[in-house]
Formats: sequence, structure tokens, C-alpha cells
Amino acid sequence: MSRCVAVIAALFCLVGCTPQQPLSAPEPTSLRTSRSKAEIVQIATRELTSAGFEIATSDTASGSVTAKRMRERRGNFDYITCKFAEASLAETNLVSTLTVTVTTSAASGGTAVNVGATVLATYPGLEDSPLPRSESRTDCVSTGVIEKQIAGAIGKTT
Repeated sequence: MSRCVAVIAALFCLVGCTPQQPLSAPEPTSLRTSRSKAEIVQIATRELTSAGFEIATSDTASGSVTAKRMRERRGNFDYITCKFAEASLAETNLVSTLTVTVTTSAASGGTAVNVGATVLATYPGLEDSPLPRSESRTDCVSTGVIEKQIAGAIGKTT
């Protein structure tokens, strides 16, 4: 019986001590549309604000929008995933800022659109702790949901 417990404990340690794979952010969502840059900015702004984002910059002439959504703990988990365990020290102290950028450029027969996202994870409750960092751009990544939502509202993806 004790040998069985030792084997289980060894397997648990082996699995628990295995380094986690780094998270991979999805590639930006790309599409072509016949819509104007101003229309694209208007649609993207509408989609982002309805999802709780605050518009940081918007330029209809260049066809670009940048929006941010900051939430505590699991507040952004409808759009992000993180590499730490649920209810972990990192998660309970997490403040995530999801930044979405929509850019456009002229393309033959219309407009090319790219929708990308980045996540900044900060841990304000751990600033005075001995942990190595209080913020990270690799702990959490976008799931691609908001990017696809915006692209779907603008037009058919390629």
C-alpha cells in the first residue's frame, strides 16, 4: 500500500513540476471589405463599446480604433485566458487590461482590416511581495473572441 502511495505521489510531483507551456496569442483577424474606413471605425466602435470597452483612440481618416477594457480577477475571462490556476494567488490579485486595435489599409477592390488584441496582467495586491514581477504581457492572452466578433460585424473574413 505504501509503495502505491509513493508512486502516486511521485507521479503527482512529476506532473505538477512540469513547466507550463507558454500561452499563444491568436494571430490578428484579417478580412477584406468594400466598406469605407469611416464605416469600419463606426462599426468597430459600436461593437467595442457594447462589449464594455472604452475607446482610447479613434481616427476615421486613417481607419483605426484602439479600445481598452480593464477588469479585476475573472472580469475579462469572456475574452482572455491565463496560464495560472483558478482561485490561485495570481488570479485573486489579477487586474487585466485587454487592448483591442483595429487598423485598415487600402486593398484592391476595397479595404483590408486587421483586428488584434494584447493583454496586460498586473497584480497590484502583490507589489510589496517577494514575487519577481508585478505585471506581465505573457501571463494572459486574448482568446480571439472579441476579434472575431468585430470582424463578423464588419464583414466576411478571408
